[in-house]
Amino acid sequence: MPRKEMTAIALGLIPLLALAVRASTPLSYATDVEPVFVKQCAECHGGDSPKKGLDLSLNKGYANLLQHKSQEEPLMQLVKAGDPATSYLWLKVSHTATEGRGMPRTLFGAKKLPQAQLDTVRDWIIQGAQP
Repeated sequence: MPRKEMTAIALGLIPLLALAVRASTPLSYATDVEPVFVKQCAECHGGDSPKKGLDLSLNKGYANLLQHKSQEEPLMQLVKAGDPATSYLWLKVSHTATEGRGMPRTLFGAKKLPQAQLDTVRDWIIQGAQP
C-alpha cells in the first residue's frame, strides 16, 4: 500500500483511538464531573438555598445526585448508574427532558454545556457513576 494511503488511514483512526482510550479510562465524580458542576451549576444549585434543593457545590453533589429522584419527574432518579437515558440529570443537561427546561439556565434562557463536558457527564453515568 502506498505511504500516502497508509497515512490517510492512520489519521482516520486517530479519533477512534482517542474515543476508545477515553471510554476505557474510568471517570470519577470527584475528579471529572464535580469540577464541571461546581463551575457551571453551583451558582444556582449551591449555597444556603439551592434551587430545587439540589446542592451541587463542592463535596456535596455526588450524594445529592445518587440519592434523589427528580422533582419534575418523580419516577426518575437524578442519576441512574449505567443508564444516561433514564437519568434525569442527563436529560436536563443534554436538553432532551420532556419536563422542565434544559440546564444550566442563564438570564436569557438555557445554555448547553460544551460537548466535551457533556461527554464527560454521559460517560461517567455509563461507567457506573463512581464517586
